[in-house]
Amino acid sequence: MTTLVNYTNSKLNNWYANAKLDYNVIGNGYLSIENNTATIKFTENNVSKTFSMPFYPEYAEFGNDYIFNVWMEEVR
Repeated sequence: MTTLVNYTNSKLNNWYANAKLDYNVIGNGYLSIENNTATIKFTENNVSKTFSMPFYPEYAEFGNDYIFNVWMEEVR
């Protein structure tokens, strides 16, 4: 799981670096996985939010981008 968490955190860092350049959105976020729940805590322009979803080890077969992609689609 450490690899998945690090990968997703890297994607979040890149996402917010690009958001600052493209849309002047200042933000950051990080993923944690505990008790079969994936949680991304993120802040955009000083507004903090939390996104959670169920996550079971079997979901890893969907690939490293799975959690990031779900978050990206759901928090629009």
